[in-house]
Amino acid sequence: MVNVLNIFDPTTALGILSLVSMEQSALCQIPKPTEINVRPRTEEIKYVTSQTLAELQQYNIDTINPYGFDSDSKTHGFMRGQISMQPKVVLDYKYVLANQGVCIWYDKIDINIAITPEIFIAKEVAADPCQYKATKEHELKHVAVDRQIVNKYAKSMGKKLYNGLKSRGFSVGPVRADAAQQIINRMQQTVVQLIEFEYRKMELERTERQQAVDSLEEYERVSNACPKKAVGASRRRR
Repeated sequence: MVNVLNIFDPTTALGILSLVSMEQSALCQIPKPTEINVRPRTEEIKYVTSQTLAELQQYNIDTINPYGFDSDSKTHGFMRGQISMQPKVVLDYKYVLANQGVCIWYDKIDINIAITPEIFIAKEVAADPCQYKATKEHELKHVAVDRQIVNKYAKSMGKKLYNGLKSRGFSVGPVRADAAQQIINRMQQTVVQLIEFEYRKMELERTERQQAVDSLEEYERVSNACPKKAVGASRRRR
């Protein structure tokens, strides 16, 4: 689930009248290009091995079990990872036209995307070195997919932001001073809307790629890694 800060309520169409002609819009040229940073990061993986096999069966796993309906597979481990997104929009402004008009522009936009992965492995599985290694290797594949997805969409979010704001203009004004706050709210909301669209696309691709990791072939590989004590199914939940 996305955690988004600085989200403002939608504003109605402003209908703000410009105080000057198009030729005078040069008053609002921004002093430097808008800085846009999209930073992906992965928090340190947390391993949980204190819960039993029975306790792990109580979790809701969000990938589809590749075994048949009559199979008796058990969840020996899963990866749970939240991807959070936190935008920070810094605007700047200046008064013009004897303080009756205001120029507003994007100074800096920071988007921080973080993965907080947890790997759960049943206590009984963790007690056996071979089973633990095989299960851990599988769950680390899920972590790797999340990292790849986040890196990919960090780039696309940066491009989407730049193109979206370029088409609308990185600066606004001059506008009436009493309308400045409405403009600021709308400019911040636009940033959120642009990145939320990319976030929804990321979630769809993430679900599909994580499901591909939990293939029947992969489950069989993990199961056969320890001949004496078959590991069985190892599934994930985010």
